Formats: sequence, C-alpha cells, structure tokens
Amino acid sequence: MSPDAYLMGLMARLAWFHDGHTTMYVDGRVGPAGMIKAPGFDLTLPIATAPFVDGLYVTAAKGEGAPLLGTRITRVDGVAIEKVLRSFAAMWPGNNPTRAHHDADLILRPAVLRGARLAAPASVSAPVTVEAEIGGSLVKAVLIPRPDAREALIPLPRKPFPVETWRPGPAPNFAHAEDHVLVIAFDRLFASKDSILTFVREAFAAMESPAIERVVLDLRRNDGGDNRMGEGLRKHLERSRFNRPGGLYVLIGPHTFSAAQNLTSRIERETWAMFVGEPSGGAPNHEGDATPFQGDGFRAYVSTLPWFDSHPYDKRIWTMPDILVPLRFADWTAGRDRAMEAAFAHVNDQPLDDLSDQHTNYSERPSQKTEWKPFWMS
Repeated sequence: MSPDAYLMGLMARLAWFHDGHTTMYVDGRVGPAGMIKAPGFDLTLPIATAPFVDGLYVTAAKGEGAPLLGTRITRVDGVAIEKVLRSFAAMWPGNNPTRAHHDADLILRPAVLRGARLAAPASVSAPVTVEAEIGGSLVKAVLIPRPDAREALIPLPRKPFPVETWRPGPAPNFAHAEDHVLVIAFDRLFASKDSILTFVREAFAAMESPAIERVVLDLRRNDGGDNRMGEGLRKHLERSRFNRPGGLYVLIGPHTFSAAQNLTSRIERETWAMFVGEPSGGAPNHEGDATPFQGDGFRAYVSTLPWFDSHPYDKRIWTMPDILVPLRFADWTAGRDRAMEAAFAHVNDQPLDDLSDQHTNYSERPSQKTEWKPFWMS
C-alpha cells in the first residue's frame, strides 16, 4: 500500500471508536510535532475552503486556484462533493458528524483525498480537478499539489462579525457590553492561567453593572484545553442573577470540543442557560486527555480519561442547541451573526421551576431531538 492509503486506512479504523481525541493529525492544528510525517502529507492545493450549512466554499486562493475564490464546490475529480464528504465523515474520527463538517477543508489535502479514496484513485501528487459554481456560472480548475501551495493565499473579502470587531486586542478571551447584554467570548481554555484569571475577573466586574440584563457566553471558537480553567466562570454564572430563564445564553457549534464541551455540559446541567447556534463538536459524555502514541514512523493520539459531565444515561452524540441557527455562507460574507442576534433577541418566559422535567431531564428536552442537516447530509 502507498503511505497515504495505509495511514488513511488506519484513520478510518480509529473512526470506529467515535472519539475525536483518539486520532492522527494531518494538518498543523497541534503543531508540526503532531502531524503525520509521510510521503505526500506535506502537499497542499492553492485554495482554502470553509464549510457552511449550504455548501463548501472557497475562502482563499491563489495561482491556478484564483478563479475558484468565492465559489461553492460541486465536484472533486468528477465526484459530487456531497458524496465525497459523506465518505469522509464515515472514516473521520469524531464523537459526531460535526467533526467531519468542521474538518471538511481537509478533503482538499491530496494525501487525504487520495489515501481515503474519496475521489478518483490516483497518486497523491496527481492534479486535482475542482468544479464549482458562483452566481449560476460554472467554474473549473486543475490544481497542482505542492508543499508551498497554501502560502500567501489571497482571502475572500468579507465583512467581519460584530464579535470580531468587539475584540479589544490579540487576547483570545474578552468581555464586551452591548445593548444591555454582556458578551463573554471564551475562545481559549489552554491560555496561561494568569491571562484566564485576568479575563474572568474582568467578566465578573462587568456582570455587576445594573445595566446588564443578560449574559451571552460564546464558545463557538473554543476547541478545548484545561477543564479547570472554565470552572471559576461557570460557578460564578451559577450563583449570579443571570441564572434564570432568559438570563443566560450559550453559543455553541462544531468547534466547541473537548474541555469546551465539558464546560458546555456542566452549564447545561447546572443552569437555566439556553443554547444557540449549531450542534457541538463533542459529546456530553466522552473520552479525552489524549496522549501521544508513537507508531511505526507516525504519531497517533489516544484518549486516556473518561469525562462524564452529564448523567450516566445520557447517550447524546452532541449538545443540540435549543435555538438552531445554522451558519450560511451569505451571512458569513455579509458579517451577519444570526446566532448572536438570536441570543440578543430571544424571550424565554418559561417558569423558574427546578422540578420541571425540562430542567431535571435536560438531556431529553424536545430541542435535543432537532435534526441538523448540512448540505452533504441532506
């Protein structure tokens, strides 16, 4: 077998565990030391893509990929993109399908595409033909794999989301007051303890303002870290005047994973929070704390600890938002954050009843049966 076929075959077997922590890494998300080092895995194409509920769109490009910028991909090497992503999801490790959706850009990595046989069988260095559409017009490009293909890509112009304009500086976590709402953007749980303590204290102080009527905790960009780093904020929210129907909203999505999923589950269990956005990337009860395992020339990661932050009977594969607001490409380019808008505008008039089935049997509440179907699952 070729190295790409062998390693992607191993990846498909790891998917059997339905555990996003037990995996191998084919990109730089955990640093160069964690990546697969095998022939072909350094090759990329001159485009970057992002998944939305309505399609996989090209968000940056250069060279022969430039005509694809802003297009919706329809076929890869003659295979419909929906079929490619369904095949990818079947062999990609994760607690649920959001992980494959979140990582959909990786299907344009030649080693993944060829090794997993997601499209036409060919060598990892063979050109990749991408077909797309924009405004009713068809676009086709033949892309050449090379190690530097993703350097200096030109991004698609877009208007930033409000939460992006509120960010006061380079710090990943911050609090911002807007229209009697306190937005707490908690993007990193693996930052330094001092920086997180500073951020949490600032959030505590902002919550004391009598002008604040509700809190929106944004976890959509938080893929985990140290579980302990979220505990101070969580406990403070539990004791605050915002722990009531209509007082606390939590934004989640496919990127909400690992320790961020633990924080989500604990808030769901202990508060009256309403969840908004898309289903989380992790499961309420899952395995985590992955440690490196050095194989024959490659590195894998294997979960070592069970995290049960919900009750033992909770078999959900994700936390489904109470208010489902899928992210669409047109909203992303226009800078319209409909999930944030929903968290600002929602009216929750349910009674504050600690004995209600909605509160005590939270994992079975009606919203958890909602269907989430991005374009490739329809």
